[in-house]
Amino acid sequence: MQARSQRKVIVIAAPIGGGKSTVVTALASALNDAATLRFDDYETATRQSVEELAKWLADGADFNQLQAPGLAEDLAALRNGDAITDRNGSAINAGMQDLIFEMPLGRVWSATAENIDVLVWVDVPLDIALARRIREVSADMLRQDAASAKRGLGWLNDYLGHYIETIHKVLEAQRHVVPAQADLIVDGTAPVASIVQRVLDHLAQSASSVVAR
Repeated sequence: MQARSQRKVIVIAAPIGGGKSTVVTALASALNDAATLRFDDYETATRQSVEELAKWLADGADFNQLQAPGLAEDLAALRNGDAITDRNGSAINAGMQDLIFEMPLGRVWSATAENIDVLVWVDVPLDIALARRIREVSADMLRQDAASAKRGLGWLNDYLGHYIETIHKVLEAQRHVVPAQADLIVDGTAPVASIVQRVLDHLAQSASSVVAR
């Protein structure tokens, strides 16, 4: 029996507020509605307290200690062309189309590293990324009633306090290790269409190189 060919896994990585989801959606559309998978749907790190994250940083910031139960198995299944049901209960099966994997840790998280074919780092200054995040949250607050907006403002105040104390350090650690293993680094402040085109050009060049060998 002839072995099934594997679909290509393209990872989009960026800091919080770097535009990962926007790029993933646009790239998936450009690749004929390619299937997508999100690390954020599996990870448990955001459930940790600030104190736990601070301890993780103090202990060396080993990204392999971050948990995402079932993710490695689901990614391997998808890469082999099998269907899965993700953590949101949605079925994912796109034949043998490319898979776009929204994965902020890139190849640093060893459980999925072997199933990554192309890693794209969306490079965004952390101040710009934070401003985007604040704008996203505040825009949502402006659409809410006064009581909900007040609760949202309280959340934002707490988030910024955590950002100063811990989250910024986590993002610095991410920036130190993830882009170093990237196959392509793109300017995250550029228009999304330009970012997607750069990725498509890179994929085309990579495919041409393989054929030429």
